Amino acid sequence: MSAVATQPSAAPRADVTLILEGTYPYVAGGVSSWVHQILGASAQRDFALLHIGPHPEAYAKPLYQIPGNVSSMTEVYCRGSEQLPHRVLSSERPRAPSHPSRTLQAFRRLHVSDEVDDQLLADLAANDLSVAEFLHGDATFDLLRDELYQRLSPDAPFMDFFWHFRAMHMPLLRLLAAPCPPAAVYHAVSTGYAGLIGAVASYRDGRPLIITEHGLYAREREMELARATWIHDVDIGSSWGRPSPLRHFWAHYFHMLSRIAYHRATRLLTLSEANRAKQLADGADPAKTAVVPNGVDQSVWAATPHSASTGRRPRIGFVGRVVPIKDVLTLIRACGLACAQTDLELWIVGPENEDPTYAARCHALVDSLSLGDHIKFLGPRSVAEIYPQLDALVLTSLSEGQPLVMLEAYAAGVPVIATDVGACRELIEGGDPADHALGPSGIVTRVASPNETAAAMVQLASHPELRATMGRAGTARVSARYQLRQVVASYASLYDAMVMS
Repeated sequence: MSAVATQPSAAPRADVTLILEGTYPYVAGGVSSWVHQILGASAQRDFALLHIGPHPEAYAKPLYQIPGNVSSMTEVYCRGSEQLPHRVLSSERPRAPSHPSRTLQAFRRLHVSDEVDDQLLADLAANDLSVAEFLHGDATFDLLRDELYQRLSPDAPFMDFFWHFRAMHMPLLRLLAAPCPPAAVYHAVSTGYAGLIGAVASYRDGRPLIITEHGLYAREREMELARATWIHDVDIGSSWGRPSPLRHFWAHYFHMLSRIAYHRATRLLTLSEANRAKQLADGADPAKTAVVPNGVDQSVWAATPHSASTGRRPRIGFVGRVVPIKDVLTLIRACGLACAQTDLELWIVGPENEDPTYAARCHALVDSLSLGDHIKFLGPRSVAEIYPQLDALVLTSLSEGQPLVMLEAYAAGVPVIATDVGACRELIEGGDPADHALGPSGIVTRVASPNETAAAMVQLASHPELRATMGRAGTARVSARYQLRQVVASYASLYDAMVMS
């Protein structure tokens, strides 16, 4: 298995193992910033990190300076070169095991059932299915051909189903066999693969598991699957083409991974009541759930002077990764519509290396709309440098948890335009009556609506007094409800209770 461990095999038990999928310390963004905040504010705790990446060449170097209270970091990968003992020929297929593989039976249950229990976890934890048996064993092929294909995807070509099944379960098989640093508490910062590995480690060791969901993993994967071009739809060339059942095949799989994490979690946390309601709809136990919102250190921004827009055109900024889920293409189209009505500037601030193909599409759209004089791609920058130069922040995301960039903008006195996803409406309009009374700190728009986003951009660009009023409301909202010290205290209390349990 491709696992690179910096700690010895008989590692001492950490206080907390943070299980991270595709984020800290290699990928910039709100989740990574949150992790860095928690580590930096918990100096008395000994942390181990387990980072799950797509393949060993996916990342260059860490983007964050890992603090000294992290005693080890283990990296595991979903893909890599499998080292089989020898070439498996048709006459050398693995012998059938004397007992059916429990892991293979668990894989079956992921597709034919919606129920999650300790037996499913026990079967996954058994880890009794080798790579060779999975890839070439009769039991795997018989399950695939005789039951799963006929039951789940008879309309898709069998070979498509065969390769999708392999692509789905090889990462799972690799991760189940990978080392997980032992800890008094396991803390997965998403569901998905991170939540599953946390659930299995928690089950094996009998230790508590915390799940923190920022965005809702299964729902975000479902949105991506609906647009995925690597799944070939059925009869797509005809006038009555329909989505391939393979899209549902994958979506159900990711929902089951979330349900396993929900089942095992001692505490299931998210950032807003809107997301908590969705967790409950997806099968979470209400008694386990709680809301711990994001927070910022407002003192960092209080001393930062905000540059006035007098003498320059209004400047609106996007701060985040240039990836499909942020729907930067809609933002660019909105900017084009807005610039037809008023003169403004859009800064796109954030890394473009996570999905270079999508980033190239964004640049190409700017060129095709002749917006090069209005839209600037600045790449990663210090937010302390950026926010004081903005008149408004804009997010056109398809999915969010509770965007940390919105809180940072508010702390700097910058109003926000954001789509109605996750906690964005609550952050802009207020939650309870006292919060609502502070007034709106921005404008909410519909998802994938360039017209609405453009109208909001024009409104804020044209009315500096409105920007100022909304900026003050945002600052008051952060001061009252979204302080970093409150987040740190919540997790410190949780860790205290669980480390000693």
